[in-house]
Amino acid sequence: MKITPLEVDQQQFQRVFRGCDPEQVHTFLDLVSREMEEMIRENNHFKEEIRKREQQLAEFRGNEAQLREALVQAGRMTDEIKESARKEAELIRAEAELRADKILSHAQEQVVRLADETQGLRRQKARLMAEVRGIIEGHRRLIETQEEMDREAEPAREARR
Repeated sequence: MKITPLEVDQQQFQRVFRGCDPEQVHTFLDLVSREMEEMIRENNHFKEEIRKREQQLAEFRGNEAQLREALVQAGRMTDEIKESARKEAELIRAEAELRADKILSHAQEQVVRLADETQGLRRQKARLMAEVRGIIEGHRRLIETQEEMDREAEPAREARR
């Protein structure tokens, strides 16, 4: 059974012969009543403090759970960003390889085309050289023929003179 300070303060005792001094009993009961009152106030204050602390603790635990979830989310996002960057790098590398292959293929085609053109130009040069030699040879024969004709015609010209 709980006793309140008021009950202590209002407690009445039976008077007996050779009993305690009623004044001392009342003084002591007043003192006990005030101490009880103070202890009850402190107890209530501490209960309120405990309630506030438990509320803060619950909030902190909630915040901790949110922070953990945020960290997990950040980890997932980091992994997703890394994976996205890896895929993008692979795509860029593949595109670069494709461009390099196209450039190489184009260069090889140009080499083949230039080789064909060079071969054609060599054949054309050889043909032109043969034609020039033929023309030169034809002119040389004409000159020789003309010189021979001039030598043959010279005695007849001298005789006419």
